[in-house]
Amino acid sequence: MTGSLNTEWMARHRAVPLTALLTTTNFLVVFDGLVVTVALPAVQRSFDLGQAGTQWVMTAYTLPLGGVLLLGGRCSDRYGRRPVLITGLGLFVAGLLLAGLAPNTSLLLAGRTLQGGGAALAVPTSFAIISARKTASDRNRLFAAVAVAGGLGAACGAVIGGIVTQGLGWRYVFLLSVPVALLAVLMTPRLLDAEPAPARNGRLDLPGAALSMTGLMLLVFAVTNTESAGLVSVSTFGPLALSAIAFAAFFLHERRTEAPLLRISILRLSSFRTAALAMPANEFAYQGSVFIGLLFFQQALGYSPLGAGLAFSPLGLVVLLGSSVANRLLHRYRWTVIAAGAQFVSAAGLGLLAIAGPESAYLPHILPSLLILGLGTVVGAVAFNVAAGKDVSAKDKGVGYGVFETAKYVAGVFAVAGLGSIAAARANSAGTADHVSALTAGYQLAFAVAAIIAFLGGALVTLLGESPGLKRSPPNHSAVEGSADNQGPSAHAPGNTRKGKR
Repeated sequence: MTGSLNTEWMARHRAVPLTALLTTTNFLVVFDGLVVTVALPAVQRSFDLGQAGTQWVMTAYTLPLGGVLLLGGRCSDRYGRRPVLITGLGLFVAGLLLAGLAPNTSLLLAGRTLQGGGAALAVPTSFAIISARKTASDRNRLFAAVAVAGGLGAACGAVIGGIVTQGLGWRYVFLLSVPVALLAVLMTPRLLDAEPAPARNGRLDLPGAALSMTGLMLLVFAVTNTESAGLVSVSTFGPLALSAIAFAAFFLHERRTEAPLLRISILRLSSFRTAALAMPANEFAYQGSVFIGLLFFQQALGYSPLGAGLAFSPLGLVVLLGSSVANRLLHRYRWTVIAAGAQFVSAAGLGLLAIAGPESAYLPHILPSLLILGLGTVVGAVAFNVAAGKDVSAKDKGVGYGVFETAKYVAGVFAVAGLGSIAAARANSAGTADHVSALTAGYQLAFAVAAIIAFLGGALVTLLGESPGLKRSPPNHSAVEGSADNQGPSAHAPGNTRKGKR
């Protein structure tokens, strides 16, 4: 009896630092993306970089991040969550130090590459750890906390990036994150229990890993290259064509190999497939609005860089409220109802931004639009994160979230490149001598496109998802579901409809 009480006390008191550990990973990845963007002009001046060199400071991070997510997820399934999370965070710390202390461009790019590779190992692993929790309440709470961390990373990145770059210099954009990431590395072995050695059937699918990494890196490179090379160019279509060939070869290989990197059966799970197909629309709306919004505030509304960051920060801060709302709603309604509704709310917020102009006041027009958009995107993110792993077996949760995070990440890359190109093209064809009016027209069209994408994401969930309605859960059902969830989808008859927490 005493032993069980001690175990319960330790589990309860470990929950807070465990939550902090898992949310730190998401915070650092989101924060790093925005804070470095703000520091790019200072980096460019420090190393006397041209436009192409400056672009590679971002690309050196985005390519390994996008390319290694799938492999990172499978590594966590094969070698254990704890060692892979430690490895990923360790690489991230090494990358921060190398980038912050780099005396030349080559070492700066090497540091950024380490950061991207480390993040690709840590992110799907942290999501797999959350999805493997025994009860639905634990999973929902942790996914909500991760959403809060991402929102705060977005809210803080632009503001802190400007303050640190102007006050201390661009190197501290990297170095100030080192203590936080290092603390996470040191706390991981204390907070995560050692797992039984995962079953290893054959060798790690290295050919599959190489093909997936090649396809993803070529895709990310092609998308990010459109801003400088244009959509219709050999340097854009060439990588896209090679990416398609690599992906085709990857799926053919996965069907034939005995120990695939990605089991094709995962893609047949209704909840996973719907989440992986619809979540990119949610990410497109959020990432696109952050990118376009910061430019819109400065170039159309006349805000300073710091003022734009402060004005945009409510979009991240509303996550604190939205994550709690999502957690409550997921206890009452099916996840598909929550996810679809959240996408429609996001579309409404973006629609309001699409009709904003230079004369629009922060109150009552801009701020309500941001709050509506922030609420929709965070509630949708929590619902999709929960759904992506709920029916995936324990041995495949890592690679499942690798696929899910890859789809989400690529959507963010498309949002930045696509909406930026749309805004620029519309501004150039506006046919007005007023520069501000032309830029406003471009940003309005970009917001409208993002609103349409968000709406289509909600419609996709409605079409592909489960039947809507209230959930009627018997007492203590969450514990039963958590146990069943870890057994994988085979624990449930394919034709049965589960009425528990989803």
